[in-house]
Amino acid sequence: MMMADRIDQKSVQELLPFLSMDARVDVKAMALEYILGLSGSVSGKTLLKENDEYLGRILHLTKDTNANICGDALSVLVNLSAESLISEKLLEYNFVETFLTYSLSPTSEHADKVAMILSNITRTEQGCSEVLKVVKRNEDCCLNKVVEVLCKEKFNMHCKLHYLATFLSNLTQLQETRDFILDKDGCVIQRLLSFTTYDASLTKRGGIVGAIKNCCFETASHEWLLSEAVDILPHLLLPLAGPEEFPEDDMEKLPPDLQYLDDSKTREPDADVRKMLLDALLQVS
Repeated sequence: MMMADRIDQKSVQELLPFLSMDARVDVKAMALEYILGLSGSVSGKTLLKENDEYLGRILHLTKDTNANICGDALSVLVNLSAESLISEKLLEYNFVETFLTYSLSPTSEHADKVAMILSNITRTEQGCSEVLKVVKRNEDCCLNKVVEVLCKEKFNMHCKLHYLATFLSNLTQLQETRDFILDKDGCVIQRLLSFTTYDASLTKRGGIVGAIKNCCFETASHEWLLSEAVDILPHLLLPLAGPEEFPEDDMEKLPPDLQYLDDSKTREPDADVRKMLLDALLQVS
């Protein structure tokens, strides 16, 4: 097998017939294995980006009935979609609705990979706009459904779906998503706030904190966010609190949730998440 950084373009071209649903499973698997190696190198990504036929065939193979073939094709797309120029090109293939629906199904075996791809393609406003077009026309993958799945532990028996949190955070670049989360009748922000201390996954915790932070830039909602209806302050402050002891008078000035914390209480360990929490606090205070 050739090294991914020493590409023989003629040999790669010869792989195209094997990147087909009709190809034998063993040769299809070998071809995908090589393409997967390519997708992990700069030169390989450049080659695949400049040859639309590869991208189209790899996307087509994500529908393969063989779980290993499907999984490898999705792994290639995880690598490729991490590059913004490639993710923009991928959006031209109109796969968003299929991938969103797949990621929100409780039986999808590769939903984590798909969630990572969705997270990658929504890092730009253009990607977010394309996704929201799909979200608005298909109730099966609407924002309500994304939040419902994100907030339900063990929704999928195969996958954790933590990258749906970064996907949602990316979507809050757009006003429409922030308005959805801050809808007073939707109780969405209240559901998300419970995950600011979620310790099972930094990816999920960080993604949700990022979404909350972006929503805190909506100054018109500050009074409501600080009211008893949401009570956002304790949820932002608690992750930043450590086991420090305060004088009795100072302790009583704190919100009840922050008083007399256990000696084992630890402060949010991730610097990026701490910064997002502080940014949110600065906005609402």
